Amino acid sequence: MFIGNLRVINMVDGYILKNIKFHDGVNFIVDTDKSSKHNKVGKTTFLKLIDVALGAKDRDHIYYDSGTNSVENDLEKYIDDNKSAVELTLVDKIKQPEESYILQVELNKGGHYFIDGEKINQNAYRERLNQILFDNEDNAPTFRQLINSFIRISMAGDVDSFLRNIPRASKSVYRSVYNFLFHISDPSIDKKRGELQRKLKSISDAEKQYEHVQHAQKPAEIEQIIVALNNESEVLKSQLNDIISVKYFENNRTKFSDIRAQYSQLSDTIGNLNYKLRRNESLIKATEVDASQAVDSKLTKAFFDEVKLAVPDVKKGFDELVQFNEKLYRNKIEYLKEIQVNLKNRISDLERKQSDLTHGNEELMSLVASDKLKEYETLTDRFNQRTREISSQEQLLKAMRRFEDEKANIKSELINLEENSEEKKPVYVSKMALFNQYFTAFSERINGERPMLTYNPDITKFPISIRELNGTSTGTRKSLIAAYDMAYQKFAKIEDIKIPRFVVHDVLESVEGESLKATIDLGNDNGMQYIVAILKEKLDSSGISDSEQKRLSILSLSMNDRIFDDPRDI
Repeated sequence: MFIGNLRVINMVDGYILKNIKFHDGVNFIVDTDKSSKHNKVGKTTFLKLIDVALGAKDRDHIYYDSGTNSVENDLEKYIDDNKSAVELTLVDKIKQPEESYILQVELNKGGHYFIDGEKINQNAYRERLNQILFDNEDNAPTFRQLINSFIRISMAGDVDSFLRNIPRASKSVYRSVYNFLFHISDPSIDKKRGELQRKLKSISDAEKQYEHVQHAQKPAEIEQIIVALNNESEVLKSQLNDIISVKYFENNRTKFSDIRAQYSQLSDTIGNLNYKLRRNESLIKATEVDASQAVDSKLTKAFFDEVKLAVPDVKKGFDELVQFNEKLYRNKIEYLKEIQVNLKNRISDLERKQSDLTHGNEELMSLVASDKLKEYETLTDRFNQRTREISSQEQLLKAMRRFEDEKANIKSELINLEENSEEKKPVYVSKMALFNQYFTAFSERINGERPMLTYNPDITKFPISIRELNGTSTGTRKSLIAAYDMAYQKFAKIEDIKIPRFVVHDVLESVEGESLKATIDLGNDNGMQYIVAILKEKLDSSGISDSEQKRLSILSLSMNDRIFDDPRDI
């Protein structure tokens, strides 16, 4: 398909601001101003309008300069106030077209997309263009991924190489694009390959994140850690078995806990009773000592007589008082001895219960009796800790193996994909040979160089590169881009590949003289449209006659006649 014409229309009143007709061969958009005014007249803006009409996302770059981060406010206001739209007509041939499509994009914020008057959303718009311009029903690669090889302008300033013309695209996307453009492989296979590679990358990224968060090692290292932990666990188990069978202990853990609790309670009670028994024995001995000591009868008798004189009503005699005191001691001793007997009986009873408790559970209770319980508990804690560590490492190993299995499955699918398309591998050799017939010849004609395009079948590498015939790499000079684009147009025509029969350039600023003349000649003789923004002074200095300039120019711009200058405002 060719570009028939481009119109800028103010939808508010239907006024046609610009109506530019295109022709075969070279189509110049000429900046007629002097050097100091370049980049202000709107020649690149015109090329951007073509790009917008072909589904470019950033319509605001018509008035926004990403390089300087500045906005042309008057232009933005004009577009919004007048609801300006760009209308691009595609035709199957310039003269007497049999097939045509009218594309329209409203340039204001929230503007709509239309094809032949039918309003559709942006995604559907691009998918339809993929069918119209590339006969690509599967939308793989996407339209915008493909069209960047024909629209050589940077809407957002983030494309740094003409072969790498898709912002933030992966190698698999580029391989899909170039395989499609050169008919090297089935696009569905490239799409599947790209999906698998993205999935592989996603799993690899997830694996790295898991390793980082979980502090996980590689599977081979984890296996060694598990072996070491198992060895340490066996040693601990052996040490536990030396005290008591781990299996026996585990099988009777609940029973042991109950017995141990009862035994401890009995031991505590017996301990308290023994303490009371010792205290009681001490009281008995002290009381017996007090009772056995002789009373000073003379002193006590003299004191008693003094009291009796003072209290005449006292009826009891001194001897009776002595007897009463002795009886008190006897009673106290008897009471304490009775307590002693009771304490001993209670202790004996509790010891019998303790003995009954240990009967039949000697192995369990031997831990308590031999004072090995604390050691056993320490070893058990360490054994349980190793068990938990083993379990944790086994979970890590399981997860890491799952990552490896998933990656292995994807890699296997990729291998099968390549094996199934094995017969297509020689295709790129013949495709590159045909393309280079024209690429090398056109380059030599334009600038005297003899480059060639090479295809790398390694799917992990960028698919194409440019080499000099002596094997060295070459830079992407502007004239080289022109030779490449024209060679591809010739290649596609011979191979009967449906593509846009136009190339849009704003990169010929540094091409002049004989190189520019050769480029113009090739652009006119190649059955294509070569749409280029260029300076008039560049055409003049290159010896392009005024008549030739007039014949090739479709639009002349100056500071007094820019794209969105409205003559009604003059």
